[in-house]
Amino acid sequence: MMGWRYSAANPKTNWFHPQVEMLRTHVSGTFKPALTVLAIAVGVVMLIVCANLSNLLLARSVTRQKELAIRSALGAGRERLIRQILTESILLSCCGAALGGALAWAGTTGLAHLTSFHIPLLANVHLDLSALLFTLLLAVVTGLVFGLVPAWQVPKLAVSNRGSTDGRQHQWIRGALVVSEIAFACVLMVGTGLLIRSFLHVLDVNLGFQPARAASIRVDPTIKLDTAEKFNAHLTELLRRVREIPGVEAAGLTDCLPLGRNRTWGAGARGTVYTPSTYPEAFVRITSDDYIRAMGIRLVKGRDLAATDDLKSAPVILINQTMARTLWPHESALGKFVAADKDRQVVGIVEDVHHLALEQGAGNEMYIPIRQIGDYNSLNLVVRSKVDHAQLAGSVRRALLPLDPGLPNEQFQTLDEIVDSAVSPRRFIVMLLSGFAVFALILASLGIYAVISYSVGQRRAEIGIRMALGATPGKVQAGILKQTLRLAGIGLLAGTGLSVVVTQSLRGMLFGVTPGDPETFAAMIMVLVGVAATAGYVPALRASRIDPMAALRAE
Repeated sequence: MMGWRYSAANPKTNWFHPQVEMLRTHVSGTFKPALTVLAIAVGVVMLIVCANLSNLLLARSVTRQKELAIRSALGAGRERLIRQILTESILLSCCGAALGGALAWAGTTGLAHLTSFHIPLLANVHLDLSALLFTLLLAVVTGLVFGLVPAWQVPKLAVSNRGSTDGRQHQWIRGALVVSEIAFACVLMVGTGLLIRSFLHVLDVNLGFQPARAASIRVDPTIKLDTAEKFNAHLTELLRRVREIPGVEAAGLTDCLPLGRNRTWGAGARGTVYTPSTYPEAFVRITSDDYIRAMGIRLVKGRDLAATDDLKSAPVILINQTMARTLWPHESALGKFVAADKDRQVVGIVEDVHHLALEQGAGNEMYIPIRQIGDYNSLNLVVRSKVDHAQLAGSVRRALLPLDPGLPNEQFQTLDEIVDSAVSPRRFIVMLLSGFAVFALILASLGIYAVISYSVGQRRAEIGIRMALGATPGKVQAGILKQTLRLAGIGLLAGTGLSVVVTQSLRGMLFGVTPGDPETFAAMIMVLVGVAATAGYVPALRASRIDPMAALRAE
C-alpha cells in the first residue's frame, strides 16, 4: 500500500506497480492448465468406458431376449424388466468404482512419495471422503445413464422357440457406440502426440550452458565476515581449495542457478533516456571469476570476469547477447556502460542462458562480479569435474572443513538434475496422458473386437451359406475387415474434426509444434487404423474358418 501511495505522489521519479495474487495461485497456478488437461483426459477415458459398458449391456440384453420374454409371459411388466436391467447396470458400475477406488488409493499414495517430479503440492495428494463420494455418485449416474440404452430396448416380447435375433436398430446403436469410442480415442491420442512432440522439442533446446559433468552445492558462509576485505579473502581461499582438488576443471560462485529463483534490476544504457514504462530490466547474477567456464557458458566477445575485479578496480559487468542487442542494437556493446546498481563497463558478452524455463527465451541477463559487491550470504559453488559427483562432494567437504567448519552441509546437485527437475512437470503430464491414451486405445480396440465378434456370431448361418455357395475364406475376411474399417473410418473422421477444435486449448502448453501439426495427426490416425484392423482381424479369421455344414445344422 505504501508503494502505491509513494508512486502516486511522485509519478515522474518513482513508479511502483505491485501485483497481488493469492499464495495458492502463486504456488500452483502455473500448473492449473495441465491439471485441466488431465481432467479432460480422464473424462474422455470415462466416456469410452461408458460406451463399452453400454455396448456390452446391449449385447447381453439381446442374448437374454428369451429369458425376458418368459418373465414377461409370467406377468413381469415392462417397467419391472427395465428396473432389473438398470439395477444390474448400476451394480456393475459400482463394483468397478470400488475396484477403481482401491487402485486410486494405491496410485495417490505412490504419487505423494515421488521425488523425481517437481510438482507443486504433490506430497499433499491423498484420497479424501469428498473424492470417494464423488466417485460413488459418478458410478451410480454412469450405471443409470448408460444402462438406459439397453433398458429401453426391452420390447413387448413373446416366447419363441428359436434363439434370439438382433435387429437393425441394435446394430446401429452398437456401431454408433464404437464410432464414438474411436472418435474419443482419436482426440486423446492426438493431444498426447502433440504433447510428446513438444516434450521432445523442449529436450532439444540449447540451454546456453553445459550441464554434463557439472554440479553445485550451497556454501553460504557460517563464519563472521564483517568487512568486504574479509569476505573477498574468504572467497579467494574457498575457490583456491576447491580448484586444487584432483579432477576439478573449473569452479565458480553464483547467487542463483539457472532454472531456479530469479530477480531483475533496472539496467539501461548509460546516457540513454527511457520512459518509466520502457526502462529496461535484466536478470542479475552475482558471480565470481571462472563461473562462466564452470557452467559451460560460451563467451562470445571480450573477456570473462577475473579475480582482480574487486572493490579496488573499475566496476565491470558481463551481459548476454539479448541484452547487448536490446541496449545497443546497431553497435558493439563492448566498452559501453550499463546503469545498474552503479555504472558498469561491459567487458564481455556471453551466450544466452535459459534461466526461467526451457520453453521461455533468455531475456536480458547481466553478471556482476561478487568481489565488487563485497558481501553476500547466498552462494552456490559450481564445480566442473571429471570425478563422480558423490566422490567430489567428499573431496570438497574435506577441503573446506578447515576454512569453515559449517561448510558444506548439503549434497552436490548435478546440473543435469536441475534441468531434469525443470522439465519434470511436463514429463509428468506426458506420462499420465500417455497412460490414458494407451488405456483408451485398448478400450477402443476391445469395443471394436466385441462388436465385430458379436456380429460374426449373429451372422454365422449367413456366412455358412455364403461359403457353401462358393465364397472363399479370403473374401469372408475381406468383408468383415471392410465392416471394421468402415466403423473406424467414420470414428476417425469425427475424431479428427473434434481434435482440430480441442487441441486449440493446448496451444499454451505446446512448444515447437502447432495444434494442427499434420505429422502428429497422420501418425495417430495410422496407429488407430492399425489397431482397428488388428481388432477386426481376429473375428474375421474366425469367421473364415466356419464350417458351412456345421453352421447350417446349428440353424
